[in-house]
Amino acid sequence: MDIDPVVLLAEELRATETLLRQAVRLYELDHLQANGEKVNALLTAIKSLYRDIAETVPTSALGAAEMIRMAAQRLPFAMARYTTHFHEVAERLSAGRREHGDLVWLRAMRSSLKGGQGGESGQKAAPLLSLALAGASRPVVVFRAVMPPPDDDHIKLRGGDRAR
Repeated sequence: MDIDPVVLLAEELRATETLLRQAVRLYELDHLQANGEKVNALLTAIKSLYRDIAETVPTSALGAAEMIRMAAQRLPFAMARYTTHFHEVAERLSAGRREHGDLVWLRAMRSSLKGGQGGESGQKAAPLLSLALAGASRPVVVFRAVMPPPDDDHIKLRGGDRAR
């Protein structure tokens, strides 16, 4: 099974943000043009990663959890009281538990954010919730094949061939 692309993008985003923090500290110390250019390049990379994440549908509950965490970061201050609940839902999804109540709550939050309750910040979080819901509500297919293990006694040789 392949890793969810959202998980990979989120991990790459975290690593790039860490590099950006280091580059900013270095630039604040010496103000060299090369360090300033590195900061700009990292900012461009982060912008690109955010764009990629906003266009990628998660393929698992783990990817949906990453999307929910990102949406929680974009909530306006007026909706900060919901942040804890977003993170609790994300933790359950990360653990592989998809609960019906969580999906219903996420759909309601998406509707309220799309409806303008969260202002401009809510308008940015709503598409992430839509993608997260698409990933979290995907059916899980478990393939099980029951076959007895091969046993030397059950192997039949063709024709008159005998094992030597």
